[in-house]
Amino acid sequence: MRRNVTIVTLWLSLALSPHAQNIAGDWRGTLKAGPAELRLVLHLGKAEDGTWKATLDSVDQGANGIPVNTVALQDSNLVLVVDAVSGSYREQVSADANTISGT
Repeated sequence: MRRNVTIVTLWLSLALSPHAQNIAGDWRGTLKAGPAELRLVLHLGKAEDGTWKATLDSVDQGANGIPVNTVALQDSNLVLVVDAVSGSYREQVSADANTISGT
């Protein structure tokens, strides 16, 4: 998330077994912002035109289906932009595509 002072770390692990760079599925993880920790679920999929699409659930806040406005995957770099929370995430997909970690 974009914050002036707080550095946020997002770690997600895939509940489904992916193939190569196919990261479609439901990813569960924890957003750590200072002392706060929020459980998140990221729903990643492909649109009919082949582009990535996603929504985000914040389990602890009871917020489901938050639109992810930008989803970009290039090589192992994943970028998500969530306008609703003025946040952006830059992640690294592991070589086996089983984990995503970033800020």
